[in-house]
Amino acid sequence: MSGLPLKWAIAGDGTSVAYRDSGGAGVPVVFTNGYATSTYYWDGLVEALGAEVRAITWDLRGHGRSKAARDPQSLTVAGCADDLRRVMDAAGVERAVLVAFSFGCQIVLEAWRLMPERVMGLVPILGPFERPFDTLISPKVGPQLYEVFRRVRPQWAGAMLKAGAWSGRMPGVHFAARLTGVVGRGVRAEAMRPFYETLGGIDAPSWHALGLAAQDHSARDLLETIDVPTLVIAGGRDVFSPGELGREMAAMIPGARLMWLEEATHTGLLGHPEPIAAAVRTYLKAFHTPPAPAVSRERADVVGA
Repeated sequence: MSGLPLKWAIAGDGTSVAYRDSGGAGVPVVFTNGYATSTYYWDGLVEALGAEVRAITWDLRGHGRSKAARDPQSLTVAGCADDLRRVMDAAGVERAVLVAFSFGCQIVLEAWRLMPERVMGLVPILGPFERPFDTLISPKVGPQLYEVFRRVRPQWAGAMLKAGAWSGRMPGVHFAARLTGVVGRGVRAEAMRPFYETLGGIDAPSWHALGLAAQDHSARDLLETIDVPTLVIAGGRDVFSPGELGREMAAMIPGARLMWLEEATHTGLLGHPEPIAAAVRTYLKAFHTPPAPAVSRERADVVGA
């Protein structure tokens, strides 16, 4: 996807939102990023799906190639869902399957509230449906981290992002991240490099506003109303969005399927690309329109008479 031309949608506050569109003839699929990430997380999955999908990837305001939010206060989860709608409008896509990672899961669930008629299906991957700090690391640790985060001024948040980007270059950091389960055992340091590079370029006010918005949001009331094909992918070793959240989400969505990856951490898209791609490919078969049956010449002559 990185080789495709960059295109732009305009958010409600006037911010330029970057997206890329493969323009393929397959099932339209919009991929929504997680918090503090960019579209590189989707490269492996998009490549594996190939011509089966028309892949559209986009960056949240203040992240990746998108510009800093002109009005950070508009960066609610509903505001991000509206950004997603505007990306679809700009791409000329009326309906699409919405695939999301981490915080992006809250966004696509909110998109169901905003525009259910435009949602063909949902694939939440390794993400929550409400208040992510409540279960971050543990029910005791996460809320305390949120209280610290809530009090951080935007300029301090920028320093935190720069420190995170710098730490990625320190010897031993990747080993420690794998040892503690933050990063999956099969994820190489090279695969994580774009993550650290992205951290350094994130707009701090946008990042801070999104963190607050995520914690204020819940899609619990929406889950039982979802009536499109849904595949939930959860990781058994995910400390950022515990797999049990995915299990609960799948149980509450009528007819949803659950893919459980016992060894997956929050970096499951990088550490388990093959099984995830296989599951998504199987899921997408439901959206392929079978070819119309051939009509014999004799029958055609009768119909045309």
